[in-house]
Amino acid sequence: MSILVSIFFRSLAFFGLFTLSIPAYATGGLSCKTADQRPIVVSLGFGHVPSAGLFLARLVDDKQEIEVTVSQWWMRGPELRLALVSADATRKELILIAHWNDAAHSYDGSVWRSGRKRWVRCREA
Repeated sequence: MSILVSIFFRSLAFFGLFTLSIPAYATGGLSCKTADQRPIVVSLGFGHVPSAGLFLARLVDDKQEIEVTVSQWWMRGPELRLALVSADATRKELILIAHWNDAAHSYDGSVWRSGRKRWVRCREA
């Protein structure tokens, strides 16, 4: 009897560990990048449930990470909008407006940073 109990608990422990290693697929993300020689890269992480907010917003400009926070964001149907501000919320760092491109399976649009407008493409990360 004790052998059966031992096997049962070992099996239970194995399946418990196995289920912990299965991803929930409850989050997603986008990586947006400009096409010039000194690229701007925006990385976003968000949940896949209604009212889920962004849990990650990262801005890298010409290989320098800029500390930012999300001021506003909108992702509805074919449209993506994002406003990033400095960590202390005193400066506008980046505005992104893009629309879904079926042919490329991406959001294509523009970013505005430091007074310059650039083309950007956002793909699922």
